[in-house]
Amino acid sequence: MTDPIEAVVWDYGGVISSPLFRGVDRFEMDMGYPEGSILELLFGEAAYIGVEGRGKGGDPCDGAAPASASAVTHDWHRLETGELSLDEYFAGVMKRAPEVLGKPIDMEAYHRFGREMPVGIHWPVVHRIRELQGDGMRVALLTNNVKEFGDSWRSTFPVEELFEVVVDSSAVGMRKPDERIYRLTCERVGVEPTAAVFVDDNRDNVEAARSIGMEAVHFGDNPWDGLTELDTILDRRGTKPPDREA
Repeated sequence: MTDPIEAVVWDYGGVISSPLFRGVDRFEMDMGYPEGSILELLFGEAAYIGVEGRGKGGDPCDGAAPASASAVTHDWHRLETGELSLDEYFAGVMKRAPEVLGKPIDMEAYHRFGREMPVGIHWPVVHRIRELQGDGMRVALLTNNVKEFGDSWRSTFPVEELFEVVVDSSAVGMRKPDERIYRLTCERVGVEPTAAVFVDDNRDNVEAARSIGMEAVHFGDNPWDGLTELDTILDRRGTKPPDREA
């Protein structure tokens, strides 16, 4: 008999928030950069969430997954694991830019694009998290992110009110899809991986969660579809709020 689900672990970018970097193709066109070159420069791979090939990106600052689950192969990965500061990362971007873009990057124009990039919140997802919390289910947030962006993304929705556990890659020195970060999250929540569901828009991250026994939802463009898939898993497995210490 399969044990019931005791916790749901949520990604941030592309699940709680809308996908980022929509409109980057227009930015490249306006700036005269080759198609896909900005994403290649920033993240090491042209495919990114919200552009083409959904499932190659993820969190608001989550570039393409490395070749192996534990690999840190690009400056973006080092930024997300706290090995580089944001200033060090952008110094690398400017150094690499002429080779990737064919000319130096206009950082003022890029930062303006970043400030104007639309970011929304999937409020049906937030409401579902609140419902699960109200039912006694443990809920956690697992995000690949950047230390310097913490105040910004945390201001977009009531993080502390909703989540008893928040695991940020830049704080723990690991990033999805490294299996260790899923195990750490489950440990902090107080459940076994087999008693948890993970929700993420990055296919590599989802597969890594499944590899350690978690149920997982690959979240797509329609938030309602992802929530329906989650509810199907909860109905199939049943739910049981975990024992809590007094």
